[in-house]
Amino acid sequence: MSMAYILKTNKEVQRECANVEKYLDEFLAFEHKDIAEGALHTLHAGGKRLRPAILIMTASFYDNAKNVVPLAAAMEIVHMSSLIHDDIIDQSPTRRGQATLFKQIGAYRALHSGDYILSKALQMVNDLPHGQEMMQILGNLSCEMCYGEVEQINSMYDVKQTLEDYYYRINRKTALLFAACCQLGALASEASAEEIQTFYDIGYNMGMAFQIKDDILDMEMSAKDLGKPAGNDLAQGIMTLPTILVLAKDFPERLRLLELIENKFAGGQSEVEEALAIIKENNGIIEANDYCNRYIDEAKRLIEQLPEKKGKKGFVLSAKYVIERGF
Repeated sequence: MSMAYILKTNKEVQRECANVEKYLDEFLAFEHKDIAEGALHTLHAGGKRLRPAILIMTASFYDNAKNVVPLAAAMEIVHMSSLIHDDIIDQSPTRRGQATLFKQIGAYRALHSGDYILSKALQMVNDLPHGQEMMQILGNLSCEMCYGEVEQINSMYDVKQTLEDYYYRINRKTALLFAACCQLGALASEASAEEIQTFYDIGYNMGMAFQIKDDILDMEMSAKDLGKPAGNDLAQGIMTLPTILVLAKDFPERLRLLELIENKFAGGQSEVEEALAIIKENNGIIEANDYCNRYIDEAKRLIEQLPEKKGKKGFVLSAKYVIERGF
């Protein structure tokens, strides 16, 4: 299943998502050549566009949604900005099989490109109806995303991390953005406070499941499919759910896994692959999938409570896509 397939189930949502893509192409063609090239490089590097899609799906439940396309575009730009910053921090040479922006133009220029497009997204939202309220939501979101990123940096190669530590990070790095997309789609549609909260909770649970699945795929898929070496997060000292779950157990190879991580995989990729094998053999992937399914099951439960409108099928399929997708 792909996002293209999901969008075909609702022509209205599909059309609006296509309009978002056109809007982004035009909006990101800034007067400053270097920034425009950087922004468009990140846009055209691909991506699922899941975040603007769920915002549009949320708005499709209502007949009076306004300015959905620029709002959805702004949320995709927020996501793009976070990817640019993330690649600089992780020193990632590739994303989706292509050179990252920082690899192409250098860290300093990439950093300012990410800052610039984020600022432009906030300006865009400020000019919309409910702009002040939306700006408050995005301001809080940006702060929380920074907290999550800083916590990830501070905890690299820390083998004492708990499940709560992990949830703190992925909540802020991923889940809150999904939640905000649904929240803003409902807000733009003049939904009630109760309805806005329901959509927020759907987005939150989908976002948690999405990040857990991302972390699983980083260990499961081949370098060719990932567009980067398998186990890249682990190699960089990022303790994701499969690793945390396995390290909480008592088993013969635990000391070896600890040694590999604490020595920062000094022997290179072969040691990363050895660590991945230990994690898989001790059910780290299987158990992490169980956690992922719990979040997506809660999202599905909430989706079932939504009224029978066209957007509902898209949400059901999107929840399924989160756990069945490839990278």
